[in-house]
Amino acid sequence: MQGGSWHFTFSAMRAAHLAPQWATLAFLLALFGFGAKAGLVPLHVWLPEAHPAAPSPVSALMSGVMLKTAVYGMLRVTFDLLGHPQWWWGLVPLAVGLFSALFGVVFAATQTDMKRLLAFSSVENVGIIFTGLGLAIVFLGVGMPALGALALIALLYHSLNHAFMKSLLFLGTGAVLHSTGERNLGRLGGLIHRMPWVAWLTLIGTLAMAGLPPLNGFVSEWLLLQSFLFAQDVPHTFINMLLPLGAAVVALAAALAAYVMVKFFGVIFLGQPREPSLNRAHDAGALERIGLIWLALACLALGLLPTYVIGALRTVVEQLNGARLPHANSPWWLLVPLPDRQASYSAPLFLVAIAAVVGATTLGVRLLYHRRVRRAPPWDCGFGALSARMQDTAEGFGQPIRHIFQPFFAMKRELPTPFDRAPRYRVTTADRIWLTLYLPLGSLVQRIADAFAWLQQGRIATYLLYSFVTLLVLLALVI
Repeated sequence: MQGGSWHFTFSAMRAAHLAPQWATLAFLLALFGFGAKAGLVPLHVWLPEAHPAAPSPVSALMSGVMLKTAVYGMLRVTFDLLGHPQWWWGLVPLAVGLFSALFGVVFAATQTDMKRLLAFSSVENVGIIFTGLGLAIVFLGVGMPALGALALIALLYHSLNHAFMKSLLFLGTGAVLHSTGERNLGRLGGLIHRMPWVAWLTLIGTLAMAGLPPLNGFVSEWLLLQSFLFAQDVPHTFINMLLPLGAAVVALAAALAAYVMVKFFGVIFLGQPREPSLNRAHDAGALERIGLIWLALACLALGLLPTYVIGALRTVVEQLNGARLPHANSPWWLLVPLPDRQASYSAPLFLVAIAAVVGATTLGVRLLYHRRVRRAPPWDCGFGALSARMQDTAEGFGQPIRHIFQPFFAMKRELPTPFDRAPRYRVTTADRIWLTLYLPLGSLVQRIADAFAWLQQGRIATYLLYSFVTLLVLLALVI
């Protein structure tokens, strides 16, 4: 290294001028490696297995930090070490990202385990991030630096947002798991009465993950959609036909993400407890509340002050590849993605409007009823006492998604017969990619390992002989 500097390796890689075919191969290998670390489909299968096995704080770090290192690595290789990417490189992460976003949110909608649901939600959000990467490569490759910078800012903003949103949700589920000992959605419910602090703080993360303004999840997804909608000037007919479909997939994934978050929060915190043991649940302690509060405040701040966040990310994008987002002469409370476009968004005004509507409604109710309160049982459609068995379940939420997106699932139905003493109808869903790709591959690796098992004799002399023979072979090859 030059004077012990760690920059030598990166400098050498920047100085190397690869032929187009080798640069393409390096990009695809980097996408494969970093995509596996990030959880892109079909390299996602480890993520839904890792999160349920890990403690909740580890899951928060895994989703908030570790997955983002893969995004950093992919950005560093693509825009820094490989130089100027070709526009058609972007079609690969664009297609894979869109499919991952839709795949992840569809599987999240059918989960009955809290942490597996959030794990598949991470697959969806990683897909959105890599969709922004593909879009940025396309724009920069065809000579549209302003749109390329906007797409890069959208993916960086969403990476930052996802780190805070998902960390908040994983810590919220950790508090629920610590208090109840349950992570199966079918055994939860009504916890807002027993755990109000956890419920209301988790609600902020839920609304942010659903992409609702004025929270942070809306801003980054809105910027990404703006990048899609501003793409009509791309000088390639094929891309002009493809990008509107990509915008539709992103919008569909965002809508399904809101559906998933309604299921997540509603089944856990609303309704009646599904198990008697939930009556003994307790709220989060002081330190747990602090951990949830600062993440919730970060979600709110990132949503209300997007112009300041974009100002910081603008510098990162300019240092990364030289792309410059034009400055808009607009006030801090008004977000204008591109100065020559008419689209704009104001999170503070949106928050003021929500507060005004809620305040006016509350005041109107108080004035209309003159503070007289009349309590009565809710209308129950003629039933007697409502029980927890009558409220919607996690399986019920997922049933429409299973029917609409049936090709995504490998489903197995257990049907009752007229002769069953205890009839039961049960549906289990599995990942087709896991069944068709990874299980056969695992069986092949196991057979190969069994074939070479005879090498393990348990004798140190035999192992030393293996090492000596290997050294002789290597010396012979070198000579």
